[in-house]
Amino acid sequence: MNLTIQLTPEDYIKANLVHMRPRPVIKWVGYFMLLLVVIVLGLSIYEAIAHQKSFSDSIWIIAALAYLAFLFGFLRPRRIRKIFRQQESLHMPYSFTVADDAVLTKSENGEARLAWDYFSKWKEGKDLFLLYQSDVMFHMVPKRCFASPEEMTQFRKLLLEKIGCARP
Repeated sequence: MNLTIQLTPEDYIKANLVHMRPRPVIKWVGYFMLLLVVIVLGLSIYEAIAHQKSFSDSIWIIAALAYLAFLFGFLRPRRIRKIFRQQESLHMPYSFTVADDAVLTKSENGEARLAWDYFSKWKEGKDLFLLYQSDVMFHMVPKRCFASPEEMTQFRKLLLEKIGCARP
């Protein structure tokens, strides 16, 4: 299987979101904590209205939630786009050849042959696959680069066979 890959800033943002995606248990703990914050916020607002007190407690919670929304909705994607612009090697198209014994990459900068045991894990997002060399270093394979859904299914089966189950 031979793919031609041309990464975009959006690919890099999506890859970072998949990379940051927490394990299911941690995700549910996060949802629970967010629910608790919303409940505390609601009680704080109710208490302020019912007893005609100030909204100072509520304002701090709202400010913290607004900061997190601003951080993850604006600042983080902006920073990731900047990093993409700085790293020229991400802009160049390259071939990504999948064989039974290795993955071969080739661009105008050079080529590499990575045996399957070189990869420690893989993750799948809605729009791309990540193949990890370490906990923080990964190769991005956008799903749009596959010629057909069957080819993508074949790639997924090969990942399962060579690396093991996908990590959440």
